[in-house]
Amino acid sequence: MAPLVFPLLVLAAGILCSPCLDPTSLWIALPLSAVIACARPRLALLTLFIAGAALRALLPDAPPDPGPVAVRLVGTLERRPEWRGPGVYLNVRVLSIDGKEAAGRARLTEFLEEPELIRIFNALDLGRGDRVEILVKLARPPVYRNPGVFDYRRYLERQGVFWTGNVRNPRLITVVSRGWHAPDDVRAWIERRLERRFGNNPDVAGLVAGLTLGRKDAVTPEVEETFKMSGVYHLVVVSGFHFAVVLAAAGWLSRWVTRRRAWRFGVTLAAGLAYALLVEGQTPALRALIMATFIMLSTAMDRGYSPLNAVAASAFVILIWDPSALEDPSFQMTFTAVLAVILLGAPAARWAVERWKARLDGFTDEARDSLLPVEVADWRVSRRLWLELHGLPAWTVTVPWRLVIYGSEGLIVAAAVESVFAVFMVESFHRLAPLSALVNVPAGLVAAFGTCAALATIVLPDAIAWPVVWCAEMLFSGLIRILQASLAIPGATIRVPSAPVWLWAVYGAALVLLFWSVWKRRPFPAVLAGCGVAGTLAVIALADFSPPAPSALTMTVLDVGQGDSILLEFPDGRRMLVDGGGVAAGRFLGLRDDRGFSIGEDVVSAYLFSRRIRRLDAVVLTHAHNDHLDGLFEVVENFKVGEAWLGPNAMTPRYRAFLLRLSMKSIPARWVFAGQATGDIEVLHPPRGWKVRKTARNNDSVVLLVHAGTRTALLTGDLESGLAGAPERVSVLKVPHHGSGGVQLRVAADVRLISVGANNPFGHPASSALPAVRTDQVGAITVRFGPDAVDSHELIEVSSALTRHCPSCKLPGLGFWPL
Repeated sequence: MAPLVFPLLVLAAGILCSPCLDPTSLWIALPLSAVIACARPRLALLTLFIAGAALRALLPDAPPDPGPVAVRLVGTLERRPEWRGPGVYLNVRVLSIDGKEAAGRARLTEFLEEPELIRIFNALDLGRGDRVEILVKLARPPVYRNPGVFDYRRYLERQGVFWTGNVRNPRLITVVSRGWHAPDDVRAWIERRLERRFGNNPDVAGLVAGLTLGRKDAVTPEVEETFKMSGVYHLVVVSGFHFAVVLAAAGWLSRWVTRRRAWRFGVTLAAGLAYALLVEGQTPALRALIMATFIMLSTAMDRGYSPLNAVAASAFVILIWDPSALEDPSFQMTFTAVLAVILLGAPAARWAVERWKARLDGFTDEARDSLLPVEVADWRVSRRLWLELHGLPAWTVTVPWRLVIYGSEGLIVAAAVESVFAVFMVESFHRLAPLSALVNVPAGLVAAFGTCAALATIVLPDAIAWPVVWCAEMLFSGLIRILQASLAIPGATIRVPSAPVWLWAVYGAALVLLFWSVWKRRPFPAVLAGCGVAGTLAVIALADFSPPAPSALTMTVLDVGQGDSILLEFPDGRRMLVDGGGVAAGRFLGLRDDRGFSIGEDVVSAYLFSRRIRRLDAVVLTHAHNDHLDGLFEVVENFKVGEAWLGPNAMTPRYRAFLLRLSMKSIPARWVFAGQATGDIEVLHPPRGWKVRKTARNNDSVVLLVHAGTRTALLTGDLESGLAGAPERVSVLKVPHHGSGGVQLRVAADVRLISVGANNPFGHPASSALPAVRTDQVGAITVRFGPDAVDSHELIEVSSALTRHCPSCKLPGLGFWPL
């Protein structure tokens, strides 16, 4: 039995319902419900519901944006600065802003490329606990507001990070007082030790740093992508798997230290706590530590334990401490995986191999034969006779079969976990890895032994450590090769869009049937349910659930920061993507390390996948600047593309690489010039004979005039010069070059749209480009052209990602525009 499961569900329900309830009323009702529950214990669940809602209401709201002005921030560094490429990250617990008390955390970045600035910054010798005063422009964490795109701002706010900023110069940092740097010194010593021993192989060194220290940023981009595509990314980052490996190794070693069970549990938990400290208390390690503590304490007190109860108790503690964890995908995936193992994987594995275990248990004990089924006893007797005939020991039969049994159990458990992970993989990462269950077994074994070996090298002296280092290098290098070989198999990884809700309902019903069949041990329903699970995943992977064609032209200007990406959807079903944004914006926004983030993958593709789009009839590259070009690399990789429209561009290395990618994907290229027209799209620029230079220019931009009945939309790329033959007036104008003040093109428009990055260092948009609807203010902008008419009811509907999530938000320039 698991009596804590239902109270946990009630607590979670209260947390989910909290935004709909009045906080003051909740705190008034909580003590009253507790008093009533004392008299009527059955009403205790109501108290728990109210407590969950009240605790969620206690979480602080995000502070308002301080605006584009420099402030004097005083705070305490939570850890030493983290170097990532040319930049350094400062994690500050805020104490005050401009002399006013504040609570929360700030994540600041500083890009140091000049040797003199690096010298000045290093001379500050910043570390954990230092109180600092920094002059910096603060802003709310940046976010790409497009439907279906990961909400990075909300992710940071769940961690208490309410501000980001870019420190322009290390001279703006003043150390007020020093903290205790000993933990930083220990960690730095460990990092130097690991670097010295594994530094010859960057791929292995990155994996070691990720597994032992929780430094995901150290993993090379190539290795990170390999693990993602293989469906075993959880082996790269610190997770409950690594914590379980550490506990298992510590438990095994403790048997050599003491025979007392309580002492062994103490040693094991101490090792787990040490590992949690080593990875600086990362959330997955803390969750696993809480769960392991519940299991060990109940066992040490001879109370017995239910795995389901241990999971529920640990989730209960986490949600009481941090109700916002319920929204965290990591929390959801962790407990979903554990439940899949307990409720499906482990029972299925026991059912599948119990007859084979019966054949091997006490294999040489002939007295057991009479207690076993006839076919099992015959198998044992025949194998013993064969061994006696050939003069072989018993282990020559038992060991191979036991390896098969262990492998089968691991495969079944991995398949059970992957069956529930499929929902997260499709909806969050838009990827299916059919071979991940097969790969997880050898990859998990290699990662387990490799993690133990890497941790051992931290404390072992050099004379003993080098053989262990060699073994760890061989294990991790072999793991990378295994994954690369698996990805060479056709269909090993599949990019998929989101699936309809009704299809997930069918999938859930198949999983429930499979769960029931396994627990009741009904073979035929189990096979039927397994086929249902596999068949549903096959439909998700192969079927096309693209949205129906709109009744009139629809244009969506995506929020890609300081770049352009526009999706055109035509009534005849055609879809065209104009530009794909780029990674250049991420750096000055301080969004994240550029190595692990891509506009094309994490923003543009994520939006298209969330719309269930599989095919684009055409992609258009206006010109070869990175903020228009870079995202198209992932787009042509992830989607079926009919053709690419290109203008004359300078043969830069990046543009040349894009042409090569088009060739590799067999996507035909169409070079377009002014005067060409295809149906309702007319090319206005560049003219034939346009001369390109050695570097890409804004004036290379392809300019398109899109007709929607009697209305038009002008897409200008980054064109700054005037445009011969430009219309005097259009219905919708995509303002050129993010609203730059140097634009000479002057076209009147009923609706003006600007794609621009928040807090960009270029001063875009200029006042001359306004008024306009801007992506940095409202997120993705959707323009729907209404049907033609001769009366006053001709309308263009303009909406944004912000107004869809906040219908009460009133922003100028949004709504219905009469023509």
